[in-house]
Amino acid sequence: MRDLVLRYAARAAPGPIAASLDGLRHGLAEEFGGPFNGQERRIEAIREIFARVQFGSIVETGTYRATTTLFLRELSDAPIATIEVQSRYYHYAKKRLRDAPNVTAIRGDSAAKLPLLAARAPWNRGPTFFYLDAHWLNSLPLAGELEAIGTGWKDYAVMVDDFRVPDDPGYAYDDYGPGAVLEPAILAPLASSNVAVYWPAAPSATETGARRGWVVLATAGLVDDALRELGTLRRAGYVVPVMDDVRTTAAG
Repeated sequence: MRDLVLRYAARAAPGPIAASLDGLRHGLAEEFGGPFNGQERRIEAIREIFARVQFGSIVETGTYRATTTLFLRELSDAPIATIEVQSRYYHYAKKRLRDAPNVTAIRGDSAAKLPLLAARAPWNRGPTFFYLDAHWLNSLPLAGELEAIGTGWKDYAVMVDDFRVPDDPGYAYDDYGPGAVLEPAILAPLASSNVAVYWPAAPSATETGARRGWVVLATAGLVDDALRELGTLRRAGYVVPVMDDVRTTAAG
């Protein structure tokens, strides 16, 4: 009953107050099963990626409750920037992250903030790992995020959450209607950037938690060469534009 009262009170409160009320609710930080939606196979893939690539910086969009942010902090000592547009979640996450070393919480639209980060050395040092999870309901900044990454960074690996895995319908993904589906066509901003596409190697039937689909994008050279060796990823080739759609090459 107490949590129910807090939840309804938070809905009508300003962002900072709503965040404080959320902080009083039990288990809220783990409401989606832990980092990366509680998906153990995906967590294995993330661990392998970080074991193979020494990232110089980490950027997350869509901080929400900062659960995944804190997990990423455990994997690397590289500086982390995490961007959240909603005041309520930003203030909740900022409080939760106050004791996490070398983590910067930023409030704002991720597609607008990423170009600013690209121009600053702490966030553009060596290969960068991006976790893109800012898409939600009527907000779909992914195309803008990918464009900013493709023009602002040279070496990177990008994991996009809630993405359609074309040959495995058991993975759930976000579909907000025509032109707003998280599927290969939305990767068009990276079609000229020589970026390889990787799908989960684990079938959805073996996954745990929310079983949300995902994709990893890797720049040719250092990052792509490292990810080719991982058993948790399945390489599909490079992003290639085809008419108004996007596909991946079978080779490369």
